[in-house]
Amino acid sequence: MKGCGLAFCLWLTGCAGVHQGVFTAVPDDQSQQVLEALRQKETTIRTLRGLFQASVSGSGIPFSQRFHGMMSYASPDTVHLRGFLKFGVPMMDFHREGDFYELYFPGENEVITGQVEGGSVPTPWDQTVQLSIRALDAVLGKIVGLSQREIRVLKDETHYRLDMLDNPTASPLAQEDILVRTWVDAQTLELTSIEYRRSYDDVVVSVECEDYRDVTPAVVSDQGPIRLPFIVIATDHRQNGGSITLNFQEFILNAA
Repeated sequence: MKGCGLAFCLWLTGCAGVHQGVFTAVPDDQSQQVLEALRQKETTIRTLRGLFQASVSGSGIPFSQRFHGMMSYASPDTVHLRGFLKFGVPMMDFHREGDFYELYFPGENEVITGQVEGGSVPTPWDQTVQLSIRALDAVLGKIVGLSQREIRVLKDETHYRLDMLDNPTASPLAQEDILVRTWVDAQTLELTSIEYRRSYDDVVVSVECEDYRDVTPAVVSDQGPIRLPFIVIATDHRQNGGSITLNFQEFILNAA
């Protein structure tokens, strides 16, 4: 445990991120304010539906193509994705309920089942599923371990940086400590990027969020618009990795 703690400290001081400013630790009260604001934004989204175009590529992914999709989400962890090729031909149907998922390919009449946090028999789709989940979590403002793990909050002139160690026994990325490093805009508290790192500048997976826009809830309430990223790019930087880019055209938030 001492070695793990020492390694964590080294990560915090030695890793070079996409933001190269000088980051310093913020006071405890400011840290709690930032974390509470992020938790509140995450819990505000009860349901979300979206239309998107996806681009999936990479040597570790069984296909390379573009397709249209529909996404529906219900808090906390129910996700349904449907992908269509040209002329509305169904390509895939993905359903997640908590830790378990099912991936159906109607063209081949094939069903693949697995677990989000590992533990199932490996399949060629594991990395694609993980990239998709991490991209969708970023859309929803979810930060893995935000409520359960120790988080170090730092800040430079423009961004907060959140550092936390992922549980190596639960991580699908590797059987070793993974540093989850998240950048949040200091003014808007919008999540801009997440990196999953093994050591120093060894980035395993990265997620970038762009093109934030106001989305008004579908039902009348005191809650104002919520800003959501309309472009999300998830990249697996390992040798057999790939990338997923989601370009959203529409969101329907907290519909009745």
